[in-house]
Amino acid sequence: MKTINNVSVIGLGLIGGSLALAIKETDSNIKVTGYDVVEDALNIARYRNIIDNIAPNYPEAVKDADLVIIATPISKIIEVISEINKHLKKGCIVTDVGSAKENIVNIVNRLLPEDAVFIGGHPMAGSENEGVLSARSDLFKNAFYILTPTEKTRSESLVVLHSLLSKIGAKVVSISPREHDEVVSLISHLPHILSTNLVGLVDLEQNTIKNLFKLCAGGFRDMTRIAASNPKMWLDITFENKNEIIKAIDKYVYNLEEFKGALLTNDTDFIKSHYSRAREARLNLPKYVEKDISNLYELMISIPDKRGVLSEITQAISSSSINIEDISIFHSTEFVGGGILKILVQGENAGEIAKNAIEKKGYEVRIRKILGE
Repeated sequence: MKTINNVSVIGLGLIGGSLALAIKETDSNIKVTGYDVVEDALNIARYRNIIDNIAPNYPEAVKDADLVIIATPISKIIEVISEINKHLKKGCIVTDVGSAKENIVNIVNRLLPEDAVFIGGHPMAGSENEGVLSARSDLFKNAFYILTPTEKTRSESLVVLHSLLSKIGAKVVSISPREHDEVVSLISHLPHILSTNLVGLVDLEQNTIKNLFKLCAGGFRDMTRIAASNPKMWLDITFENKNEIIKAIDKYVYNLEEFKGALLTNDTDFIKSHYSRAREARLNLPKYVEKDISNLYELMISIPDKRGVLSEITQAISSSSINIEDISIFHSTEFVGGGILKILVQGENAGEIAKNAIEKKGYEVRIRKILGE
């Protein structure tokens, strides 16, 4: 199995700096090289021991890297790939942290050499603070970290990256680039747009209605907190995922029009039902709970030696709302021409749900409960 000894982090802001810190804390033998176009960010990162070495340019940053993490603004990812693609060593894994995936994954896979592997990434973590000064090693603990492998993704590379991210405390989920963009348009991008538009509306109305902002209470402040986020970053995100965002806006406008229609017709039953369903859905949002090892299951899957297999299996499990706790591949004399994939999943009935999802893809699965029945 490939090991990660040298990591290159390009872009040393909050996310890039926190990833570097978390990786170094997980394994002190891993050496992290950093590069950023802002010299102060590099100096601060080195002073805080976030990175071990400062690279003077893109080629020097990646030349010895087993893993390259591109943590730049989303609009710069393709530019960085164009700078580094001829300087990557054979077998290098490249990932990013951008919050839109399909377009970037398609372009990067065309640009990278055949002997390098790109796996799109998106950590669902952040802070109200920005920059490398705010970097911290626990930023990703219990946070979802989305990977977007494709049919071209090498299984071993996906296992290595998945394992490393799990070690820093992230809950790693593998879905397709298209599904990623659809999901985040609804749960991340649309909320930001609603927040900024609400603040904009109240700001405009305060010209004619006195004391609007002065009287803003907790509900308004809670809903509009994310409107204070970096405008440049959100400009990039909005246009990178604009097609899915437009679809999400259309769906939201339809729901608002339906609500408005119920008000116009005094349809109290509709309004009551709307509030009740929304309350129930909000109360039932998944909450993080400590792992219950009594509900830990091991799945053993015979897999052929070809690209895309692991991507297909992990996406099938994630699409069933099951989190993968650990993953590994080893060769077996029982299965010529491939290997055995071992996956750990946790949760009541998680083993059977994951097993059924994998079997629907045509794979044979053996399952056992780690602590027995």
